[in-house]
Amino acid sequence: MSAIISFIVVIGILILIHELGHFLVAKRFGVKIEKFSIGFGPPIYSKTVGETEYRLAWIPLGGYVKMLGETDPEKVAPEDRPRSFGALSVPRRMLIAAAGPIANFVLAILLFSSVFWWGFPVMEAVVGQVLAGSPAQTAGLLKGDRITAVDGAPISRWDDLRHVIERKGGVPVSLDVLRGGKPLSFHLVPRVEAGKNLFGEPVNEGKIGVGPSGSFATVRYGFSEGLGMAMIKTYNIAAINLVSLWKMVAGEVSPKNLGGPILIAQMSAKAAKSGLSNLLVFMGFVSVTLGVMNLLPIPVLDGGHLLFLAVEGVLRRPPSIRVRELSMQLGFVLLLTVMVFAFYNDIMRVFGSAR
Repeated sequence: MSAIISFIVVIGILILIHELGHFLVAKRFGVKIEKFSIGFGPPIYSKTVGETEYRLAWIPLGGYVKMLGETDPEKVAPEDRPRSFGALSVPRRMLIAAAGPIANFVLAILLFSSVFWWGFPVMEAVVGQVLAGSPAQTAGLLKGDRITAVDGAPISRWDDLRHVIERKGGVPVSLDVLRGGKPLSFHLVPRVEAGKNLFGEPVNEGKIGVGPSGSFATVRYGFSEGLGMAMIKTYNIAAINLVSLWKMVAGEVSPKNLGGPILIAQMSAKAAKSGLSNLLVFMGFVSVTLGVMNLLPIPVLDGGHLLFLAVEGVLRRPPSIRVRELSMQLGFVLLLTVMVFAFYNDIMRVFGSAR
């Protein structure tokens, strides 16, 4: 039950922000908003305020903003046409279509920034275990040693140490260490071991045979530094999403890595239990992913609308109704296929972990 509640809260907030982006930009350009819905299907609750019906619907897998004349511009009454979506210039309509994903990116930046500003725990680069026969044992490293630098570059976090060593397989390195407050220096060669990268592809990694002590320190950043790091993190997550999609389409990464609502629900519950910082980071990650997915040039998604509008801008006329209808049908089938496959992966993960 906690997983379901966490999923509804996380996804509900991200959908709300996404649709609010479309809503606010459309209102700014004077477009009449007929419906603002969080969720699909029959409404749980609806209320009309002014000229807009606000809805909360049963299926929490998306939402929509219904604008006057968006789907049937020919049916708009002459007196209402100045306030219809179709009356706007192509650039303004493109801004409205892009506003949802942009809102998700902005939300992610704010979520990551808040974590960087308030502080978050990081694992310190303190040795908690030295494996027998490892390069670390041969060099003389001991449990409790605090590694402060690799090849002269300062190190304070365990993750930073791991990332540096993984790239140094077979290459001599020097480690600066504090042992009981006394600075020491060690020289060793990380051995090369088979591993997997972020996309599940086989790679060779450097290992020195040490494990962390599990000690943590709280790290905080100033306003500008935290904001800058949040922007970089948002960009990196977006880039990883795009590379993952490309590798999946190219067959370089297994589509079994694709996750759906069940996986998001499980991860939401896990993040919520592990603390506010982890929950905010997880929400930021999903928000970036939602923004990237919606920008894909697939009809029924914002990216598909942007593609149609770009074609209209070039041809000076919109694609024919028949072309749009066929494209929307194709896009819907494609999206439904991906969702079904993601559900299947989720179910197989659940049953697989239950064995």
